[in-house]
Amino acid sequence: MEKVSPELTTYFDNLSIRTKLILNVVFIILILGVLMGSYLNVVQTSMMKSELNEKGISLTRNLAENSVNPILTDNHVRLQWLVKTIKESESEVIYVFIVDERGEVMVHTFDGGFPVDLKGINPALGRTSTQMLDSEEGYIMDISYPILDGKAGEVHVGMSQESIGDAVEKFTMILAVFVLLLMLAGSGIAYFSGSVISRPVMELKEGVEIFGEGNLDYKVSISSRNEIGQLADSFNNMAEHIGYLIAEKEKAAREILDTRNYLTKVVSGSLDGIVVTDDNGKIEFANEAFIQIAESGKDDVIGLDLYSFFSEKDEDLKSVLDDPEGNTTLVHELGFTTPGGKMKSVILSMGSVEYRNEVKYVAVAKDVTEIKKLEQMKHNIIANISHELRTPLNIMKGYVEISMDESDEEKRRGYLQKSLKALEKQNWMIQDLLEVARGEGELEELDIVKTNVNGIIEIACRSFNGKFDASGVNVTKKLDEDHFVKADPEKLSYALTKIIDNALKFTEKGGHIEIGTMHDTNSTVVYVRDTGTGIPEEQLEHIFAKFYQVDGTSTRKFGGNGLGLAIVKNIIDLHEGKLWVESEQGEGSTFYFSVPHFADN
Repeated sequence: MEKVSPELTTYFDNLSIRTKLILNVVFIILILGVLMGSYLNVVQTSMMKSELNEKGISLTRNLAENSVNPILTDNHVRLQWLVKTIKESESEVIYVFIVDERGEVMVHTFDGGFPVDLKGINPALGRTSTQMLDSEEGYIMDISYPILDGKAGEVHVGMSQESIGDAVEKFTMILAVFVLLLMLAGSGIAYFSGSVISRPVMELKEGVEIFGEGNLDYKVSISSRNEIGQLADSFNNMAEHIGYLIAEKEKAAREILDTRNYLTKVVSGSLDGIVVTDDNGKIEFANEAFIQIAESGKDDVIGLDLYSFFSEKDEDLKSVLDDPEGNTTLVHELGFTTPGGKMKSVILSMGSVEYRNEVKYVAVAKDVTEIKKLEQMKHNIIANISHELRTPLNIMKGYVEISMDESDEEKRRGYLQKSLKALEKQNWMIQDLLEVARGEGELEELDIVKTNVNGIIEIACRSFNGKFDASGVNVTKKLDEDHFVKADPEKLSYALTKIIDNALKFTEKGGHIEIGTMHDTNSTVVYVRDTGTGIPEEQLEHIFAKFYQVDGTSTRKFGGNGLGLAIVKNIIDLHEGKLWVESEQGEGSTFYFSVPHFADN
């Protein structure tokens, strides 16, 4: 207590005047509320108990008087009706029973049989008797009254005491709300009074804070001429003098700071990473661009060895850091490894400067990772498209040359049909390239009409002619009730054709493709489900990009130019629909797209 008391005293001394007034008022109202509530609860409880007991005694006496005649005439039906009527008419009555002069129960109101524990309790003994019982239903006051002075038995009525507790609890809640409102009102009055008293002090405190934030021209305005007013005048004089001294020092330092800030902004604003190391290659400074290249925090980069970022310990880099004179420079493309282990490519330019008689090395790192990826992607796209365009031409050329030398008319016709199929494949690829070349502006010119979904599916399926049978894949249709949608039939059927063709390409012979529809409130969903190779989870987010292929090499197993799904997405987007895919590698894929219903569907 000796340690706690000074701490509490110090704590309360540090509170503001306004807070102390509010706490005192709240504490007084709270104490008065508790005392008043305790007193009123005691009085109310006593009154309610007295009223409930008087009511129970009255009921018991009336029942005893009304029971005399039925008992003398051995009318148990009348007795049972009397006890049942009392129990049902009064909510506080828990039970009623009548015993004869030998203590045997004559009638009762217990549904499950008369409890053995109540037998013989609270005998009347020639007068009204009460006894408090503790039961599963709460506290019950058992009131007994003799019939014909006990010669004909006695009446027992059990009165529940729970209503008293409920009433007291409700009263306590009301009183608590009243005390709370009173505390809020008292707090408001105390707040106002404390504000009037402490306003000059708070104004002076605010002035000190504003001055401390750098507003040296701020003056405290307190009109009173008491001690606080005099203190405010002294503060204003002090602030004016300090402001003059600071202004002079700022003027002297501004020229140096302007030059330094200019250089800092140049370095910080550079899009290339810039680092400064000591003569051992330890990083002392790194700009924001280098932090982004390293994909790490500034505190994590400072102090690291510059060598730790480069997977290739290039001899040229080593020669720069090992040059004692600092005259060697370097411009080289190197592999860059982030602290997280991610590999990148950077072009590193490095030289040395002398600063405070020490050699410092300045390195500029340009991240060319994305540029190299784009170059590789460009190479793959050109190689893939060249391969895809060249293959049908070679097939056509071969079959045409064979058919020219073939004398058998039927064989010649077969060769020419195969040439036409190759030409058709090339025509599809050229059509894909034209769709992309037209750009989004021309693609937006859709001929939107009211059309039925199932008809579009039939158009798409017919475009494959005998390709379904030739593929060896089992193709089925599971079409829901037909609906009209807002669509360009030609474009939408073309999009569905691309999805079906994609499913055929990646589904082996003996596999299964299901083309179906589903409906919700505002749109129809068309899906194509296959049992093909599936798509790796990490590549699902890229498959709708132009020229993207799961296997982008020119030696890949499956053909294609990587444009089909990108074209599908553009068409579905222009129809204000949604395109998505669900896939599991090795199990197959399901492509979905939705198209809005026509208004009068």
